[in-house]
Amino acid sequence: MKKHFLLLFIVGLSACHKPNYTSLGAPWEPDYKVDRSENAILKFEKEDAEKMPAPGGIVFTGSSSFTKWQDAAKDLAPLPIINRGFGGSTLPEVIHYADRAVTKYQAKTIVIYCENDMFGKKKKTPEQVRDAYVTLTKKIRDKQPDVLLYGVSLKPSPSRWDKKDEVIRANKLIQDFIRSDKNHKYIDVWPVMLKNGRPDGSIFTSDSLHMNEEGYRRWTQVFKPILQKTA
Repeated sequence: MKKHFLLLFIVGLSACHKPNYTSLGAPWEPDYKVDRSENAILKFEKEDAEKMPAPGGIVFTGSSSFTKWQDAAKDLAPLPIINRGFGGSTLPEVIHYADRAVTKYQAKTIVIYCENDMFGKKKKTPEQVRDAYVTLTKKIRDKQPDVLLYGVSLKPSPSRWDKKDEVIRANKLIQDFIRSDKNHKYIDVWPVMLKNGRPDGSIFTSDSLHMNEEGYRRWTQVFKPILQKTA
């Protein structure tokens, strides 16, 4: 009898750590070409041909908040950062290029930041954003089952503050999904980016969307101790 209960406990424990890949929203198809950033990927491939990053590093993938973090490797040194964020990318684009710009590096850790999905011409719900994030992580897991994943919260930006409720909802749904995966963690950047309950304008560039040097200094304060724990 004791062996029977122990077996049920182990099975139940394993089930708690099985990612929940069930979709929450209706299917969504992009109204743009998912290969529109081909030139950026070709640039990465040219750099790799000249010097391929060593396996076991930390890949950053996603949109322009990573792309513009040009000093990420220096700011987070000695962590082995491989920054492969590109342009104003969306999750469908990151999914499209995952084999060429993410899993090929055989990284120990992959950090995902992509915030543009809800801000295109075609409406996309928080549930659909969460589903796209889930699809990306499943594609990564199919190639690298044991890789450590970090999902970064969609940041609060002055230029997009009118959609803050949708952003907060998307972040919560993604965080709930992350909890279902034993080798997946959530990085919340909101606490260091708010002032009096609103985005701190002093850490953004003139477009009120992208961060300046101070913004990335704050991100460094958040990212570095977290990534060092598992480096």
